[in-house]
Amino acid sequence: MKILLTCSYDLCSAHKLSNPSWEDGKNRAVYGKCADLHGHQYKIEVSLTGLIPSDTGMLINGFEVDRIMGEKIIKQADHKYLNDDIPFFATHPPTAEWMAVWVFNEIKNAFPAGVTLDKVRIYETPHLFAEYSE
Repeated sequence: MKILLTCSYDLCSAHKLSNPSWEDGKNRAVYGKCADLHGHQYKIEVSLTGLIPSDTGMLINGFEVDRIMGEKIIKQADHKYLNDDIPFFATHPPTAEWMAVWVFNEIKNAFPAGVTLDKVRIYETPHLFAEYSE
């Protein structure tokens, strides 16, 4: 039986949205108040798929997902300035869209055989999220 399992995580990070090749006026026109340094309490949802093993009844132990997310994402991004502290965001603006891509790529190969990363959803606010899957 195939199952979809979703685990969620919170992290607080700061960022500033801008395109360095644009003048300040264009950055403000495109990004609005997000062109200023500010922070968010992000919510990350990680969805995994696979078959339910008959012996354990669990696709994967949630503590193992916590360990992977802690090492690969939370440790890197929680209470950090995304623009400077995460190399990926030196070449990509730290929007919710690019954050979803970054998280997906950081963890996609971290799960054991039989557990597949289906999608990552990043809530930048309670009303705005981006979702990425391959």
